[in-house]
Amino acid sequence: MKTGALQMKELAALYFPNSASRSATTQLRRWITYNKALSQALDETGYTRGQRYFTPRQVGLVFKHLGEP
Repeated sequence: MKTGALQMKELAALYFPNSASRSATTQLRRWITYNKALSQALDETGYTRGQRYFTPRQVGLVFKHLGEP
């Protein structure tokens, strides 16, 4: 899957296609918070809570730790 820059809501929609945008975003943030390895890897790339866009590198890390949607 292509790992370009994505908005949080776009990435969340890939993982939760049957959920409303806000619900999907909330759930993806929850997954990131509970996955300590992913949280740490994202922090090392400069990720901050409330960030609206993921860089291609951050998208790749999400796919690596959560699996591709």
